[in-house]
Amino acid sequence: MALSEKTQVIGDIIETVNDISERTHLLALNAAIEAAAAGEGGRSFAVVAAEMKQLADQAKAATVQVRGILGEIQRGINTSVMLTEEAVKRAATGKTRSDTTHRTIEEISARVEENVQTFQQIVASTNQQQLGIEQVMGALQNIRQASQQTAAGTREVEAASANLTELAQALMALAERYRV
Repeated sequence: MALSEKTQVIGDIIETVNDISERTHLLALNAAIEAAAAGEGGRSFAVVAAEMKQLADQAKAATVQVRGILGEIQRGINTSVMLTEEAVKRAATGKTRSDTTHRTIEEISARVEENVQTFQQIVASTNQQQLGIEQVMGALQNIRQASQQTAAGTREVEAASANLTELAQALMALAERYRV
């Protein structure tokens, strides 16, 4: 913005120089007319008038060039200002997106933390279930051993019962002999 203001000041100065060159041109023209009216004595004055006219023309041409360059500078400044404004808008949009991304990452982080805690609870529950299964397996092992012991006891009782049956039959046979 400051450059734009300074180019405006330069434009005003160029306008002043252009006015001076136009007045100098008119003065040179008037001097040439007066020199022509003065005749032979005004010849040297005519040379000065011609030089003044040439200088005025050069000043005018220079102001046209400077004005063209100044116009290019002003267009460049305007383009720069527009690009800067666009960059500021993009930066603001980028910041907004960055803030949104930051919030999203925080939310994801919180959810991951929740999932980690849930996973830890699942692992603890699984460990407890494994201990329970091991206890059930131990109880089943005890039941199997008890069943085997019961089966062995049942076989012993069966064998003893068979022995008792044989003894009872032998006693009955002896008792039959002594019966009269």
